[in-house]
Amino acid sequence: MAIQDIKHIGLFRVDLMRYVLDLDHKAIAEYTIEHSKTWDRYTTYHDRKLNDRWQSGIPGRAEFEKTLEDAGNEFVKRTERRPFEGQPQGGQYLFYWASVYKKGNHHGTHNHPNSLIAGTYYAQAGKDAAPILLESPWSTMVMHDTLPAEKSSFRVKPQSGDMLMWPSWVMHRVDVQTSDDERVVISFNFDYGRYHTEDV
Repeated sequence: MAIQDIKHIGLFRVDLMRYVLDLDHKAIAEYTIEHSKTWDRYTTYHDRKLNDRWQSGIPGRAEFEKTLEDAGNEFVKRTERRPFEGQPQGGQYLFYWASVYKKGNHHGTHNHPNSLIAGTYYAQAGKDAAPILLESPWSTMVMHDTLPAEKSSFRVKPQSGDMLMWPSWVMHRVDVQTSDDERVVISFNFDYGRYHTEDV
């Protein structure tokens, strides 16, 4: 064999952080499930007034928002992105919304434009809760590559109390919920401060 040396270098990482939160997950889930009885869809994302009403009664709201903000700061620090504080746009922008996945619900492939970080907190995720699947950013550009299909995606099985964060440009989807137990999640976007707040 004429090969004298081999160095395998994995290039261009994609950051995914998992947090385990110490919040009252049960209270947040029960409140959100009860509130969802007033919704006409599985999520509050598309209705700002509805989302505001849901947010106003979240058990431990101040602690919850502070926990998200601390986690966002930790994400940019650990992944060597610019910190939120000290930016000309004015600090940290956070927007979050709720989704209650019942049996048969799912969410197609998408990403979160106009933001820095995307993420999801799982207030309730039973053992049969639908996983989230994150797709490789090069999955549409593989040409003749023959990497195994599982190398182009990463499936995460959530547990109650988990929170995931990733760069908002990563495409992701939620598989079909097959369990009768609701999958209760709070998803969010972080960005550097905004000049206006009417956009979601």
